[in-house]
Amino acid sequence: MKRIIAAFLASLLVVCTFGCDGGQNSDSPITERKAPLEYGLNAHIYEQRAMDPSSTMDYVVEMTGLLGVTCYRLSTPLDSMFTVGENDTPIFKEGFKQIVHQIIEKMTAVGVTTFAAVSDSSIYPTGYIVTSSGVVPDPAVEKDMYSRWIKLTAKAWGMIAEEFPEIDYIEPINEPDIAGANIFTKQGHQWGLDDGYAYSMPDKAHMIADVLYYIRKEVKEVAPDMQVTTPGFAGRGEGEEVLDLLYEAIESGAHPFLEEYSDTDPDHYFDCINFHAYLGSTTTEDYLEHCDNFYKACERHNDAGKPALLTEWGFTDHDNEAQEIMNGENMTALLEMFDEKMPYFEAVFLYMLTDYYGYSVDTSEDNFGLFTARGDPEKPSCPKPVAISFYKYIHKTEDVSPLYKYCPELMPN
Repeated sequence: MKRIIAAFLASLLVVCTFGCDGGQNSDSPITERKAPLEYGLNAHIYEQRAMDPSSTMDYVVEMTGLLGVTCYRLSTPLDSMFTVGENDTPIFKEGFKQIVHQIIEKMTAVGVTTFAAVSDSSIYPTGYIVTSSGVVPDPAVEKDMYSRWIKLTAKAWGMIAEEFPEIDYIEPINEPDIAGANIFTKQGHQWGLDDGYAYSMPDKAHMIADVLYYIRKEVKEVAPDMQVTTPGFAGRGEGEEVLDLLYEAIESGAHPFLEEYSDTDPDHYFDCINFHAYLGSTTTEDYLEHCDNFYKACERHNDAGKPALLTEWGFTDHDNEAQEIMNGENMTALLEMFDEKMPYFEAVFLYMLTDYYGYSVDTSEDNFGLFTARGDPEKPSCPKPVAISFYKYIHKTEDVSPLYKYCPELMPN
């Protein structure tokens, strides 16, 4: 019976969009900050070697310490962390596990005190061959495989929590709400193709509720103080409604999927809201309104005061000097806004450390760095205006000479 009700409620969710307020006034006051805001960094140590071979682990660690951040978004992709043995048993890949231990040790030594572990990939039950790395088994037509996938994913995160007690936040999935992307797709999807193998946003919300419930259960059994966040939602386009839809899925009584009972308490699914927001071409006022409205889903669904993370924010300059200067100004504006007007954030993680070099996605993705690429022969690891503004704000200083360690000849007089 619970399954029939779930299907009916899922269909209703299609018509209940971001405007649904769950009985709460969306203009209710924002929560108060309970502790000083922490600042963090994204820096892809594994991928960075392809993006810029000169950007070694020691370099990334050194620059993280130099910037003075206390938080680090630690990449723990499940398909890199584990193989899957018989009976759907996750098995650590020993070499990768030791790399993660090494990163945590080195980052701790330079002042990082908070780690958020994130995966942008999945692992699959024994014998389940997927057409793309973002596939999630369909609960409507692959019920047994979906159940096995949930259990396997939850078990893997429980093992990570036990192996790495230094982790503070578990971010199980990266941006599953992006419509048309390669994350959270149906079996049959081919990477990069708009081929129709997509779940609706309400369906995704129901599936996310399922997997979050069991991940949190596994994590809390071995690390009661570790926080499980929602996925790092992109919150763009159709994804603007995804947090409301997640709450509505939980409220529906259709979860958890593997049990005959229902649990409608959001605290049993996630401890912390997690989303991404980039300024882009919008104004800072529009940026604030977007973040506030996204976060206020908590209040719209009787979960006021839930803490939040911003695990991705930052600026691309498109390799354009005028844009670099504007980004530096906007950096200061957003830092002030986080401190003074966004008390729901516990930590904000900048994306990312350096530009790409010797590797290219496009002019936008290639140029999000606080610094030029370490391997750039003309400007090796040279701070952009965003790095200078960030450093001045965090350190409360006008002396930015430490930022020019690798390009002292380019430091202004």
